[in-house]
Amino acid sequence: MVAGLVVTLAVPRTLDGAAVAAAPAEATEDPYPDVVPLATTPTPRWTVSMSDIDVPADTQDTKSRRPAVLAANTSIVVGGPRQVTETALMAFDAKTGKKKWPKVSDFRAEECVFSRDGRLACIRRGADRATSEIGFIDAGSGQVTGTRTIAGGENPTGPALVSAGKGFLVTTKQFVHKDAHYALTLTWFSSDGSRTWEHKPPPGFDDPALSEAGNVVAVRDFGRRVQVYALDSGDLVYDSTEDLKNTPSRISSPLVEVAPVRTGFAVSIRGDAKTVTVYDSKGTRRGVIEGVVLAFMPQGSEGDLIPVEGTDDDHQRTLGVASTVTFEVVAATPSRDSVIREQILGERFLVGLRSGRDEDWLDFDTQSPTRTRSIAAGPTVLLAFDGTRGFFADRAGSNSGVPYLFACDLASGRQVWEIGNAGGEEREYEFVGPYLMHTRSGDAGQATISRLGA
Repeated sequence: MVAGLVVTLAVPRTLDGAAVAAAPAEATEDPYPDVVPLATTPTPRWTVSMSDIDVPADTQDTKSRRPAVLAANTSIVVGGPRQVTETALMAFDAKTGKKKWPKVSDFRAEECVFSRDGRLACIRRGADRATSEIGFIDAGSGQVTGTRTIAGGENPTGPALVSAGKGFLVTTKQFVHKDAHYALTLTWFSSDGSRTWEHKPPPGFDDPALSEAGNVVAVRDFGRRVQVYALDSGDLVYDSTEDLKNTPSRISSPLVEVAPVRTGFAVSIRGDAKTVTVYDSKGTRRGVIEGVVLAFMPQGSEGDLIPVEGTDDDHQRTLGVASTVTFEVVAATPSRDSVIREQILGERFLVGLRSGRDEDWLDFDTQSPTRTRSIAAGPTVLLAFDGTRGFFADRAGSNSGVPYLFACDLASGRQVWEIGNAGGEEREYEFVGPYLMHTRSGDAGQATISRLGA
């Protein structure tokens, strides 16, 4: 039998030049709910046709268009027709769908993102594929205000661009043959592109996790070592090397985990002792949570809670959540099944477990620990959360587009709506920023972008 749990809790969620100090990032509230409420089956609030977007004359195959939506905030949706991997960018009013820019941007993009202070950056691979170019675009006019070139790396999925406080973080990878590892490069830009820092952690480090509220970004070497940097300056505020030297253990290679949070970050070293050490954003030790260790590869959080594992009185493994403010375990429950995903969602903690070939999500009530109920069946991924409902899709899809998704009320476990075609081949639905978007491919007159709402 499959098990999982949802714990009702208090507040969290879920990656050229010398380092230059910047003003500290402002503390931000937990952004969940991360999308606008969708209580009923979503329908189009507006639809725009790709035939209404004048693409440059040198665009290949202007008749057939595959729309893409790359970024959105509560004011603007950015997207347009995509050719191969690059999109011709146009901005639309998030409420009405009216065009915000007089023409498409001069910058063709593979990815775009808005920073916390509302600025837009986009990225694309260079013509030589060995470099990448990041463009800073005025969100009001579409004008390119500046560009920067960085080494592109050999990551087959291309460079990754994410919002990072009042700026942007770009992650690239280069394979190092003698070490048989990818070498990671982190490059941060202020939101206007005027300031930057770059770090190249030792080969083997990967999986950047950040907290914009905590102003930290962490990288890890698959449980062997972690490093933490200040997000706005690039300063190294923690390296687990010394702690590992000073950790007495019968285990030859203790597992090290790190979780960036609003208060800074938390670290656990899985040796003989089960403890989690909590640090502030400067790397100063604040306190210790006893009896637990961090869950495997936890996400960054804009809140104060972290997923943890421990042992109960019967020596059975427990899963739960601890507070980096009170240094106490908030809730825990025994489980023997394999954890395949954990997500902290505002006031909820969602864990999916696998038993044999079966997978499921179940609701766990902290007031009645023995009461559980299934909330979603099968190998599903959680795409978004609106404060009440979780939006799920088959794991074969992703948040880059799925043909079918459904909504579940997490408190009751009841499915409240579904949309799309479970057997469809086109991946048309995706969450971008706070909105659920629908794209339809075809000839210019048939290709459309719609913003959905309930």
